[in-house]
Amino acid sequence: MREYVSRWCKRLSCDLFIRSYWKDLAWLEFCLSSINKYCYGFRAVVIVFPRSSKPWLRRFTLPGNVRIEFCHDYRDDYLGQQATKLLADRFTDADYICHVDSDCVFCRGTSPDNLMIAGRPRVLKRPYQLLGRYHPWRKPTERFLGWTVDDDFMQHPPFLFPRWIYPELRAHAVRVHGVDVETYIAGRPEREFSEYNALGALAWARYRERFEWVDASTSPTGEPHCRWYWSWGGIDDSIRAEIHGILHAADNQNERT
Repeated sequence: MREYVSRWCKRLSCDLFIRSYWKDLAWLEFCLSSINKYCYGFRAVVIVFPRSSKPWLRRFTLPGNVRIEFCHDYRDDYLGQQATKLLADRFTDADYICHVDSDCVFCRGTSPDNLMIAGRPRVLKRPYQLLGRYHPWRKPTERFLGWTVDDDFMQHPPFLFPRWIYPELRAHAVRVHGVDVETYIAGRPEREFSEYNALGALAWARYRERFEWVDASTSPTGEPHCRWYWSWGGIDDSIRAEIHGILHAADNQNERT
């Protein structure tokens, strides 16, 4: 990750946060390479692994600017990784937390400033009515929050949130469902939960004025900061070549500057 920091970051800290596990290490290597080439202004890269991934990390060399943390093992880590993200403020004391997943590859220069508008975190959303008949995260988000949700908030990473919203969401889980958020998520049938939608929908309903909202259906969102792959699909030759092209483009760009 580039050494220089933005003026914004000198006032407020922002960490990149990745929840990974041993099966995604190949993806993670590409993700970290892209962070090193394209990202600046972030204080640290925090990666959280379940404890069962520890043996695999002995075979994997991580960059020196990465801080490794461990969480406990979950019975279903698809749900577990979502729960971990909603505990992100317990793994870092940064003022803002920027989420990307292991299968995200940055493709252009990115700093916390790029993810803020007028000093507020930018959140992309899109009305569910424009997403066709298939929107699996709407009902699970409504069940968790207890009110109607009209928009999808998982439009494109990175997802930037202030640290104060995480305890607010956890308190909501206890207040409405009588259990902590980890217990609630672990009990979801058919893996029906969406951490980014829960954060976005809570922010929209309760703290709207503290964020900057961009309707992706009506406003230009600009070139994405990263490519979002599907880790379960694996890395074939085509994807590998595409990612190498992204990283090579950064090298060429750096040579010109």
